[in-house]
Amino acid sequence: MRRAACLTGALGMLLCCLTAPPATALPTMIRLSYPNCTSCHIAPQGSGLLNAYGRGIDEAQSLRNADYKETDTSRNWFARSITQDFRSINLESGSYATGQPLTGVLRSRLQYRNDTELGAGFRLAVIGAIEDETDPRPALVYEPAIIPHTLYQSHDFKLYPYLVNALLSFRFNKNKEISFGRDQLPTGVNIPVLDTLIRTRNRLGYYDNPTQLKFFWWCKRYQLVPYAFAPGGNEPKISGRNSGEYGGGSLAEFDLLGKERTIVGMNILGAESQIERRRLVGPYCRLGFGSWGILAEHDITDRTYLAEAPAPHFRQQASFVQLFWATREWLVLSLIGEELKVGNPFKEQVAAGTAEAAIRLSPEFTITAGMGYQRNIVTEMVDPTAFVQLAMKPVFKGAVTRHQHH
Repeated sequence: MRRAACLTGALGMLLCCLTAPPATALPTMIRLSYPNCTSCHIAPQGSGLLNAYGRGIDEAQSLRNADYKETDTSRNWFARSITQDFRSINLESGSYATGQPLTGVLRSRLQYRNDTELGAGFRLAVIGAIEDETDPRPALVYEPAIIPHTLYQSHDFKLYPYLVNALLSFRFNKNKEISFGRDQLPTGVNIPVLDTLIRTRNRLGYYDNPTQLKFFWWCKRYQLVPYAFAPGGNEPKISGRNSGEYGGGSLAEFDLLGKERTIVGMNILGAESQIERRRLVGPYCRLGFGSWGILAEHDITDRTYLAEAPAPHFRQQASFVQLFWATREWLVLSLIGEELKVGNPFKEQVAAGTAEAAIRLSPEFTITAGMGYQRNIVTEMVDPTAFVQLAMKPVFKGAVTRHQHH
């Protein structure tokens, strides 16, 4: 490297306190013949609250390996119809560069999640949050980042409220559901980490939750998810032009070998705002082979930057691959590779790699540690990284209502 003297390092120490079970039906569950999210999650897209079966899996996949005990709610309509929790997430991170002092930031987020059965197949899901530091995806010339509005501000403190999602859903039967409201767009490999290259460059950050209408149809060997979307109302403007997108797409996947462990699929999307036009084609796969598996996605996006005349046309390619190995149900080792290529006039080329280990001591305590690097091939800069994360999720009695999901 010609700029070896400019190598920078980053060390992140993260402390997360979650007051309810997290979304644990990760894509790595494909190794256990869970081809999609519907077995463990109330919502077919995944994330959000777990159903009773999912909470049982959450208990079983830890070093403690206990049986989940479901509370009897048969005589209580409120407890039977509403699943809710609060979670407080506190993130402290620090970074340093050679010869420079350590800098850091403390981000605290309080999140409320609610899923209410309205009867006759209807369900309302809402997630709201408030935080003191924002966590936007990178702001680009052709794609500005979304930052929540300020609720309170003093000389050294701010509060930002944010509606993560709000969905009204109707389930026709056990394998068909339609939803309307604000949420993240469907994606092929629904990884929980939102700061990966493939997610930040495709409007899949934490605050990217457009208004949408989507339909889920899943069976043993396939899943179809057509969707249409419009601006969520929180997108910023650039030179008087709104960055909110109108568009639609479809996600289609198929179990290649019929064993619920070899999912291949395609995500197709078309969208346009006053700033840009984009067309995305994203093949992906989720493969499981007993104790190990592979998650991979490659998104090809053709973009036209409409805010400039003549409007430049360029292509973006983003790749993600994860090789994981569950040596035990409570210990998962992973090797992750990423690559981003963006054509002129917004040329970028970045490659990244990470090795990590996640240890689930119990459903309440998880330790994750890893190290890796990110290389900017255009500037020849390399950023080594290391991190340790301790996740604690004690349940506050009285703050959580659980029920058997039907």
